[in-house]
Amino acid sequence: MKPILGSQRAKLGILAVLGLLGAGAWWASAGANPEQTAPAPRVLRFATWDGSESLLIQQRIAAAFEARHPGVKVQVEAYGGGYNQKLSAAFGAGNPPDVMYMWNFPQYQRVLEPLDAYLARDARIDKGDFVPGLWRFSTVWDADQKQSRIYGVPAGFTAQVIYYNKDMLDRAGLAYPQEGWTWGELRQMAQRLRNPAAKAYGFGLDVNPDPYDFQSYLWSAGGRMLGADGVSVQGHLNSPESKAMFAYLQELLRSDTVATLGVGDGRNQRQMFVSDKVAMLLDGSAFRLELAQDRKRFGVVGLPSFQGRPAQSVLSVSALAMAKSSQQKDLAWDFIQFFSSAEAVRLRGNDLPVLLSVAAEQGLAQDPLVRPFYAMAESMKESPAHLLNPRWMRAQDVVRDAIQEVFLSKQGDSAAILDRAALKAERRLR
Repeated sequence: MKPILGSQRAKLGILAVLGLLGAGAWWASAGANPEQTAPAPRVLRFATWDGSESLLIQQRIAAAFEARHPGVKVQVEAYGGGYNQKLSAAFGAGNPPDVMYMWNFPQYQRVLEPLDAYLARDARIDKGDFVPGLWRFSTVWDADQKQSRIYGVPAGFTAQVIYYNKDMLDRAGLAYPQEGWTWGELRQMAQRLRNPAAKAYGFGLDVNPDPYDFQSYLWSAGGRMLGADGVSVQGHLNSPESKAMFAYLQELLRSDTVATLGVGDGRNQRQMFVSDKVAMLLDGSAFRLELAQDRKRFGVVGLPSFQGRPAQSVLSVSALAMAKSSQQKDLAWDFIQFFSSAEAVRLRGNDLPVLLSVAAEQGLAQDPLVRPFYAMAESMKESPAHLLNPRWMRAQDVVRDAIQEVFLSKQGDSAAILDRAALKAERRLR
């Protein structure tokens, strides 16, 4: 074998180096490491208060939106408990999500983007297809512009209904309650269902309720917590109509006809209903899903009327809103629009559809376990107190304490309790 001379070794070394350099250039041009050159995705932040199955559904909706928008990543932020505090902190720090679940629009109005212009130019959202009354919850008076503005697109809702335990009613030989019934009929049924030996009651009353939900009782009696002027609590919370409803419920409690829920011994209304300890109670649509999981035989019916007045239910409404400070408002609007589309509404199977077309498509108008929610949604004529005054939360605790005092006081004068509470609550608003 002929040996390689020194000069030849040098030449071959140079050629080898050049070859390696050429190979490196080729690999670079061929994109051997594409991650380093791929553009970063646009991130859209979406905050929700939901967890569990609802959160998984929202994540699937986000994935479906991403599939339609290549290069976009929806970051679903599950705030869970303490949602309002966390959202307020995010706004305070100047770092809010682009899109968020919202219910208290008067409180957040100044940091939210008005959506009227988006709705006006986007035919994909048909406001007439939504359950009547939902848009009023995201419509707020803009004092600076001297007009009402829309700050959110409805995403979910529930009304209040009466749930009844079919097993307990069947054993008592009672017919199931029908639409258009009265509080007098409810009381008669509750008396027949009361079984002291079995510690069973005909009706369960939450004596420490959220004041928001308790508005259904007062409205059905012709009363309310707050006047239309947004500051007058006196003459409303303590009106003759409101006092009449309180007195009626107070008498039910004193007669041992109904069970007290929400205080003391930690009675859980779901457990009591499933175990045949309570035959009837008031609740929203989420309770329907819980009872279905328990395989409980139950029915639902609209709220009873009081003293000849039509029953009214307060609605709990969620909507999607956009941060005014968002730097990608067009993308945020596209996500809001998609979230309210029929496709996304169908995916949210654990919510009542906010679109009438989807409700009709799914036959919910004929479903006896769902139809009463839509009927009660149409019953609401009053405005919830928080929509009348953005400072209502200052007075709400006073009202909550008064409700509990009325129901738990053995000898207390409910009229005097309400008079004191109305005066104190109004002072907090003025």
